[in-house]
Amino acid sequence: MEEVYEKLLELWGRERSEPGLQKIEEDFLDTLATYMGKLRRQLRLSEKDSLNASLKSAELQMMGKLLESVLRIRFRKISEAALRQEQLENLLPFEKKTMEHIMRALSFHEAKVRNGIHNPKTLYAEEDEKLEVVVFLRDFPKFVGEDLVSYGPFKEGDVATIYHSNAVALAQKKVVRLMKLV
Repeated sequence: MEEVYEKLLELWGRERSEPGLQKIEEDFLDTLATYMGKLRRQLRLSEKDSLNASLKSAELQMMGKLLESVLRIRFRKISEAALRQEQLENLLPFEKKTMEHIMRALSFHEAKVRNGIHNPKTLYAEEDEKLEVVVFLRDFPKFVGEDLVSYGPFKEGDVATIYHSNAVALAQKKVVRLMKLV
């Protein structure tokens, strides 16, 4: 299974030298997990002070460090792409969520900056994510809330929980009525 180590080392080299995210096949991650599990089992079964145990331990540690380095390099690429508002290919499923969270945080930051330009006092205020319960007074199409999540569409009489600023804006337009909860 030296080929697993070699493939991981090759991936690490490509990830370091190429600008975009490198494709990581799911079967490679499965093979890597299987191999690392096999090394752990062999390590548990071998005598602690043996040369074999030392070699297996060193190999396992090196593979862990290589994988961690690959994932950190990828995170840096994802963060930089998010700042440039670029889309990336070859994201792993958890990296897609990471990208969404970073984009959401950047959007929140930009909104705070825009609001701060109009009222600098808001830049110092810490805000809790306040939610409001509202009832829709008329049909209303799907919209994107301040948290960049899509809400709706809504029918007259629907009750929903949305962010305070969205609720206030819709109430001012007489689309919703804020509900007082007891």
